[in-house]
Amino acid sequence: MKKYFLIILLALIALSLSSCTGQRVAATGWSEITIKEDIVYFSYGPQVYALNVKNGAQQWIYPVETETGKDFYAAPVFTEDETQLIVASYDSNLYSINPATGIENWSFTGAENRYIAAPLVTEQGIFAPSADNKLYGVDLDGIPLWEPFETGEPIWASPAWSESCGCIYVASMDHVLYAVSPETGSLLWKSEDLGGPIVSQPAVSESGLVIVSTFNNEIVALDEKSHRVEWRYNTPDWAWASPVIDGEQVYTSDLSGTFYALELETGNLIWQLQPGGSIVSAPLVQDGLIYFSTDTSSLVIVNTDGVVQRNLPIEGKLYASPASNGDIILLAPSEAEFFLIALNQNGTQIWGHPPAK
Repeated sequence: MKKYFLIILLALIALSLSSCTGQRVAATGWSEITIKEDIVYFSYGPQVYALNVKNGAQQWIYPVETETGKDFYAAPVFTEDETQLIVASYDSNLYSINPATGIENWSFTGAENRYIAAPLVTEQGIFAPSADNKLYGVDLDGIPLWEPFETGEPIWASPAWSESCGCIYVASMDHVLYAVSPETGSLLWKSEDLGGPIVSQPAVSESGLVIVSTFNNEIVALDEKSHRVEWRYNTPDWAWASPVIDGEQVYTSDLSGTFYALELETGNLIWQLQPGGSIVSAPLVQDGLIYFSTDTSSLVIVNTDGVVQRNLPIEGKLYASPASNGDIILLAPSEAEFFLIALNQNGTQIWGHPPAK
């Protein structure tokens, strides 16, 4: 019970309806970031923002006036043709927004519970995981493609696409990884019980391994062809963050605050470090450096040999993954003056949003 209370505490998704009074409890989750060229799109509470990456100037805000029940934290996701920005809400709806203007195109209202994670968007459609235990598939006009695919527990993780399998991987809190057909929404195969809830997006390698982090204190690799567990790596605490594959290495972490580099094919440890603070978000890998954030207000930068280059103090807790356009690093702190900050390559803050009054 303590572990599951920690899930709620860390995820900060206290959104509920009181059957007695109808009073709404505000959602206070953490923001996620998407960058496209010189614009950063991010969700923060009752609104979604588009800002200029270079100077933080606001391009638009959606909705212009806040609406009761709408709360956004999952990363906005572009459609393949970049004409739509899909955002998932705690009000159980998916919204399509014009990325140039912030004007709503359409909404999908079929889910029965909130969306915790961002949808997967492919040429085949939009695939949205819900806390109602279901994966919804809709086309680019928001029309359902098939009956929702149901798992045994809520789905908090974004689905992942596999080119070799031609399928969608759905990780559920019921301890199982599912392979789902994007055309029909039917089950292609599923893993054995992996021992603990999975709350982050799987990583899929070109060699046919699917890597997942579990609350069974493990990183697990499954083979796409045999559907069997290829290797397991034990961690001292829950593995929350999505693994990231870079070449022949897998970068991952756990709630003890330990960051790991593992061999992709074997799961053997290459190096590890523990700078302090729980890690709940995936790292950013860029130009031979790895950026990851901790809930003790630090952005840690290491090279691929595990040597720390910088440990930058940041105001607020860092639950969301760092993002970058190549030159600028963006962070979305919680419990801080700014809910989005931009850093240059030296770690100096360039701007923060909202701007100082």
